[in-house]
Amino acid sequence: MSHKPYRLYMTPTSPFARKCRMVIYECGLQDQVEEFDARVRTEENEVLEVSPLGKVPTLTGPNGLTLVDSTLISEFLDKIGGSPILHGATDQDRWMRAPEWALAEGLLESLAWRTREFRRPEDERSPSFIDYEGARQRRIYDWLEMSPPNQGARDISHIGFVIALDYALYRFPNEDWRPSRPSLTKWFEIEAGRPSFQATLLPTKV
Repeated sequence: MSHKPYRLYMTPTSPFARKCRMVIYECGLQDQVEEFDARVRTEENEVLEVSPLGKVPTLTGPNGLTLVDSTLISEFLDKIGGSPILHGATDQDRWMRAPEWALAEGLLESLAWRTREFRRPEDERSPSFIDYEGARQRRIYDWLEMSPPNQGARDISHIGFVIALDYALYRFPNEDWRPSRPSLTKWFEIEAGRPSFQATLLPTKV
């Protein structure tokens, strides 16, 4: 039985849960947050015991705290130890960084939507939806190649982008974004070497 005050319900393949898990490592919160591998999409889903949404990530904590949504959870975790290090120290700093945060989140969402669509029976898939989201992803890759993520202080967008780029390679290996984007590839390789990334690697496909 864990004696850590917080519990993060997660799955190893969820990019949104991985974002929260990387925040835990970046902020040095491993001794405060227990990672719980939940069984989602089944009647045994443990998340349903704390939230009717039954989604990962979900964070629980003292005094009945229950947070659902990776953006909200990440910001909360960033503040547990004191001054936030990934979400800007001032309101002005926060708003200046917000566009990149939103772009990273949008890329993650697009990849997740497209992945879910491919899980549907082939005769129930929407080719136009798959193509639309694929085009959106390529636009973002091209944007990032021309304007690599914030070169200043690291923030939550760095985590969001590196997770999304890795998830794209994991789910769509035949659409490797790297060959025509050397600047983005270099940035990705540096970020992927960080301990927080290595500690939360996606499981090997079987």
